[in-house]
Formats: sequence, structure tokens, C-alpha cells
Amino acid sequence: MSDPNNPSGALPGDPRYGLSKDALEEYYRTKSPCWIIRQVMKPDAGADRAAIIEPHIEYLRSTANQIRFSGPLLDDAGEVCGAMSMIDAPDRAGAEAWLAAEPFFMAGIFGEVTYTRWSSSMELRQADYPRTEGWQQFAITAIDGPDAKDARAAVADAHHKFQASVMDRYVARGPMFTDDGNQMIGSMMIMEYPDRAACDEFWAGEPLNYGGVFSDVTIERWRYGKSLG
Repeated sequence: MSDPNNPSGALPGDPRYGLSKDALEEYYRTKSPCWIIRQVMKPDAGADRAAIIEPHIEYLRSTANQIRFSGPLLDDAGEVCGAMSMIDAPDRAGAEAWLAAEPFFMAGIFGEVTYTRWSSSMELRQADYPRTEGWQQFAITAIDGPDAKDARAAVADAHHKFQASVMDRYVARGPMFTDDGNQMIGSMMIMEYPDRAACDEFWAGEPLNYGGVFSDVTIERWRYGKSLG
């Protein structure tokens, strides 16, 4: 049964924790958005990337106050195949402006680039996160299905209970929205586990997953970029 004193179901440490229904609506209405910027590296661009790694690191450090998380995406062999950053920007144009000045992007080493509006449900940023030595990070992008609203409501209590049991494994988490922020379209989270099998086990136990909320799910290996500690 949902707690009437905490209608969001948020856990301690989440800025939504304990907000009334009216306060929760105001929170979502006025909250400054974040943006997930996901880039896929072009084939054979590794040498170009290596040549400009220092300007890239310098740029990220110079804009660190805008960045929540930033780091490379890795393939199954652990090789860099792209990048994913979560940055604060008032709108998509602001996110695009941030990327336009980024040295990797300017050098043209990336092919596909996507921008997704996202709301962080955690206050920790990359430099603050307590990491577990030797463990890996995994980005889970889950797109809502056509019946997501009803399916999410049906498993909400189970989801919040499960979430509390794995809270120490979240690096980042939060809902994704359309660019205007008016419609939720899914969830994105970064988890930390010793390997992919452990991350898959986590996802199999997530009520939002087995409850049929999502129509498409992608799990990618990601790691902390060197520029932000």
C-alpha cells in the first residue's frame, strides 16, 4: 500500500522523498532538466580519439559544474565504442551547444548522436559516487510500452520495495521524458555490479521489468570518465 505521506514512493536521499502530491507536481513542473547525450563512435576512430583525449578531458573539467556523469560506452570486449554523458541544461538547444564545443564531437569521431531529456532521482554526481573497486558499471535504457502507465501503477509498491533492497547498487537513476518534459517515455539508470551476469539478475528481479512496463530495453557497459575523478 502506498504511503499517503510519501506519494512518490521515493526513498530517503531522493529529492522527491516526503513531498505531498501538490508539492510533487510543482517539483516536476519547475525542476531544471538533465539530458542524456549518447554517442556512437565511428569505425576505426580510435586513433583520432586517442590523439585528442587531453583536450577532451580539459573541456569536461572546465564544464564540470554542468555534468552529472560522463564516460565511455564499452563493447563486450571492454573496448571504447561510444560515450554517454548526463548534463544539466535548460533545454535541448543547451545540451546541443554543450556538445558542439566538445573536442571529440568537433573532431567528428562520432556517428550517431541522440539527446534524451532525463530527470535525475539522485543528488550524487560522478565525483561524489562511492565506487566499488573492480566492479563494472552498466547503463540500462528502458523505453515505455503502450500500457506503461497502468503497468507501472500495478507494480509501483513492489518496485519501491525492490529498489530499496538494491539502493547501494545505483550510480544514477531517473525517468526519461519527451523534449518538452510533458510525457514520460521510460527510465534510464546506471548500475554497478561485479559483472554482466549480476546486472542481468538485478534486472530480472525488477518489478517494472517483469511487470510489462517496457517495450524495449538496452543494457550497455559504461565506465566513469577520467576527467571527473
